[in-house]
Amino acid sequence: MKKAIVSMLLITSTLLLIISLTSFVSAETGNATMTVEVNILGFANESNASDVSIEVPDYINLGDVTKDSPVSDEKHVYINNTGKLPITVTPQLTNEDSIFSYLYFREQQADHNNILNISRKIGDFSMDINKPAAGKRCYTDHFYIKLNLTDFDGDIKEDLIGYKTDIVFLAMPQ
Repeated sequence: MKKAIVSMLLITSTLLLIISLTSFVSAETGNATMTVEVNILGFANESNASDVSIEVPDYINLGDVTKDSPVSDEKHVYINNTGKLPITVTPQLTNEDSIFSYLYFREQQADHNNILNISRKIGDFSMDINKPAAGKRCYTDHFYIKLNLTDFDGDIKEDLIGYKTDIVFLAMPQ
C-alpha cells in the first residue's frame, strides 16, 4: 500500500514537473498572456462617472494639405468640462493611422510671457481643465490642432479626399 502511494506521488510529481517545464518553454518561444487580479477598495465615495464629463465638437475640417504645403490650417477648438472635478484631458487616435499620427496640439497660439508654446504630437499632449465654478454648467477651455506632414515618410499613392479619423478625448480627474 505504501509502495503504491509512493509510486502515485512520484508519477504525479513527474507529470507536474513536465507540465510546468512545458509552460515555461512555450512562454519562451512565443507570446504569453498573464492574468492580473487586484482588489480595489476605498474609492466608492470619492467620485463617480458623472463627476468627469467633457464636450468637444463633433467635427472639424483642417483644410487641404499638399506635398508643397504639408501643414494644415490650425484650428481653434473649444472644450467644455461639464463635470464636477478638475480634469486632465489627453486626445488619442481610436485606430492606428500613419497620417493622423502627425496631428499636433497646443494650448495657446503663440509664445506668451516668455513661455514657449511648443506643439505636441497626439499621444504626447495633455491639458488640465478647471472644474466649473459653483452654479455654472461648465468651464470652457481651448486648444489648437493642426496636421503637420513635414516629417511624414509614409507612402501616399493617391489623393485622399475627405480623409477622416476619430479622436477620443480621455478625461481623468486631476
